[in-house]
Amino acid sequence: MAEAVPSDTHDATVGPPAAAGLTPKQLDRRERVIDAGLTLLESRDYDRIQVKDVAEAANVALGTVYHYFSSKDHLFAEVMVKWAASLRTNVARHPLRGSSPAEKLTDVLHRSVRAFERRPQLARLIATLQLSPDPFAVEVMSRLGETTASIYAEALGDIEPSLAAPIVRVVEAVLAANLRAWSTGRMPVTDVLAHLTEAVDLLFSPLAPVSVGRAPRSRG
Repeated sequence: MAEAVPSDTHDATVGPPAAAGLTPKQLDRRERVIDAGLTLLESRDYDRIQVKDVAEAANVALGTVYHYFSSKDHLFAEVMVKWAASLRTNVARHPLRGSSPAEKLTDVLHRSVRAFERRPQLARLIATLQLSPDPFAVEVMSRLGETTASIYAEALGDIEPSLAAPIVRVVEAVLAANLRAWSTGRMPVTDVLAHLTEAVDLLFSPLAPVSVGRAPRSRG
């Protein structure tokens, strides 16, 4: 039976309450909704899940879901954030392989791909949420980007932040493009892994310096 919570009614114009301001009981209820969304994604794609399905799986009233989340996009953006946190846990439990920043960055990127390989629905979900018009979903996706970027940056060790940041932006762009291709059946996952390895190798390859503004010497 769904759990009806009268106190969960609120003025939708002010947006859902921030998690930091919730009581332990409210926070537990909110987390239960997020967990239910993640569980449903194990067996079906985002566009085949309705908010009422999440409410039923979490054993809460439909109004309770909309109290904590402004829309389906907002809810599943939070689902993505929770799932992404598992990558940091994975790294903490199993230190990155390799002795160089390039090897460690490659390892963590490959772990990301393997995680998506187990749940391809999540790769397709990211592509959907990146186009969401919901400002709350946009904010959460921005937070998700900051979280994953920080994990990749940590793999680079003592590399200066001013250099690490553009490296991370490049590999994230390669990862996103290849995941989209893979999740829609246009590329095997082995190619995704190979392209990421190539991108990291290129970024860390010692290239010959180029003299800007100097014409090549003519011979003879």
